[in-house]
Amino acid sequence: MRVAVVGGRSRADYLVGVLAGEGHEVVAINSDRAYCEYLSNRHDVRIFCGDGTRGRVLEDADVDGFDVVVALTGRDVDNFAICQLAKHCFDVPLQLCTVANPENIVVFRRLGVSAAISGTYALARAIQDSMNESAAASQPRLGLGGGLFENMSDDPPWRGAVGGFWRKLGKG
Repeated sequence: MRVAVVGGRSRADYLVGVLAGEGHEVVAINSDRAYCEYLSNRHDVRIFCGDGTRGRVLEDADVDGFDVVVALTGRDVDNFAICQLAKHCFDVPLQLCTVANPENIVVFRRLGVSAAISGTYALARAIQDSMNESAAASQPRLGLGGGLFENMSDDPPWRGAVGGFWRKLGKG
């Protein structure tokens, strides 16, 4: 696949290495010239220095028709802009981005971004799961046909992190 990785630092460095190592055609775009030099010394991929929220930079990087764009900047609004440019101006069918604010997972999806990933949400969920497992370990379990009864919920997985926003949409 042809993948454009825009922004980010250590996440971009790691992702570029993994994707290039799997044989994908990778282009890295970063606004920090020193970091672009660092990436070019570490990876055998095309590197473009510039602001990925600007269509001209994406055009110079020749991302038109790429399979995937991954936006990793530290600003949700910039990641959204990158995804929208990629989708609507450069015909990139899969747009992935990170978001700092977990509420933006739902917002970005509703606005057409393929996937928004929140490290904050993932961390909160992992902590909640660990706490629940710890509490459950000290509680007797109900047997159900030889297996364990799982407490399943119909709520979306992000409800705890973005409950207020979910209620505003009339879903809660």
